[in-house]
Amino acid sequence: MRGAWTWQEKEKQQIIDRLKTPRMLGILTALKGNESGLSNAEIDSILGTASQWLIFWDLRELMSLGIVEYKVELFGEPGKYHLTQLGLSVLQQIR
Repeated sequence: MRGAWTWQEKEKQQIIDRLKTPRMLGILTALKGNESGLSNAEIDSILGTASQWLIFWDLRELMSLGIVEYKVELFGEPGKYHLTQLGLSVLQQIR
C-alpha cells in the first residue's frame, strides 16, 4: 500500500481523524457519489466553500495519501478527481 497506510497504528489513526473534518469528509462523499469524477470547481460548488484553493489543497493531501487520483481530460475539459480503491475503503472506515 502507498502513503500513510504503511505507518504504525497511531499515525494511521491520526490520518483517519484528519479525514473526519467536515470539508475532507465532504470531498470524499462528493467523489463517492459521482463515478465520472469531479473537477475542483464542481467539488467547490457542491460544498459551497467559495474557495477552490482550499479544495485544491485538500485534494493534493488526499492524492499524496493515495486516496484520490487525478485524471486529465482531453480536448480542454477540466481534469477530474476520482476515489481510488483505497479511498473507498477509507471512507467506509470513517463512517
